[in-house]
Amino acid sequence: MKTIASLVVSALISPFAFASLEPLSDSELGDHTGQAFIQIDRSTNSQSLDFTKFTFGMDVDLSANADLIDMGRYERGDDPENYQSGSSDIRINDFALGSVNDDGTLNPFHITDPFFELAFDGNDLVGVRIGFGSALGKLSGNIEYLTGNLEVEVKGPAKPIRDNASGFVRFLLGVAGISDTTIMQSVSPAVLLNPNNGNKDPIRATGVGLANGNSLECVSGCGALSGVTSYLTASNCAILGIATCFQLKSFRTLNIGQNGAPATGAFLSFQSEAVNWVDAGKETPTVSGAFMNIPNGGISVNFDNSFNGIERIRTKFLDPYYD
Repeated sequence: MKTIASLVVSALISPFAFASLEPLSDSELGDHTGQAFIQIDRSTNSQSLDFTKFTFGMDVDLSANADLIDMGRYERGDDPENYQSGSSDIRINDFALGSVNDDGTLNPFHITDPFFELAFDGNDLVGVRIGFGSALGKLSGNIEYLTGNLEVEVKGPAKPIRDNASGFVRFLLGVAGISDTTIMQSVSPAVLLNPNNGNKDPIRATGVGLANGNSLECVSGCGALSGVTSYLTASNCAILGIATCFQLKSFRTLNIGQNGAPATGAFLSFQSEAVNWVDAGKETPTVSGAFMNIPNGGISVNFDNSFNGIERIRTKFLDPYYD
């Protein structure tokens, strides 16, 4: 019995154990394509910093929940306008990636080509970055503080704008040819700002909206005089008395990516000094500490979302934040 088993094992492994390895010719190699699981790149930037980037050729679907994301909790004095003692660079309560349907099935957060990168100033490590080639899915949480670059496309029917305007302003909008169904959008993306005055503020921000000087423009359903709106700019968190600044924590779930198209350029970084991270030749400036980057095209909201916030979607099988 033992002899038979030995013969069977020998028969099974012998074709592999004794097969000879032969090199492929250049023409044979040309018939094959592929990509390494790990790609390592070296580069420099305008600051003469050196970067080593490790990219993993992977598609990843994940569902993740955390009670608290708290990064960069230290005293900093480079943001006197919005600085609050005891605040953090990034602080998000009840953080989640992905969602859960009513029937219990998952909608995972999808990422491709995840990477991490190291930044060196000479022999000193000055920054670490974690990012994705692309990302698509829902990000949920109660955002208390956010340091970084957050650009939000604001576009949709003008009805919420008219509903939040005074009677006189609503009359002026009607004269300009802006009806409830007129499609409006912000000329520039909404950004992180101080919700008390509308100034751009990328460090430990608590608000998001149209920064001072930004305006709205008509996209479709425009009247003869609707172009006048582009000359009405935001000032001190308002355009003609209509609010243009909002608390970050009122947006409990955000869609990363638009209309099924993933967002590119998202990353989370940590640096001991200001570092310009490089992607495809384009530099993204960051400040010291923890920094989150979600560039233009990553998030889109309508005016109803802006004025009324976004409710949190279900992220757990048993979710106390979901009715």
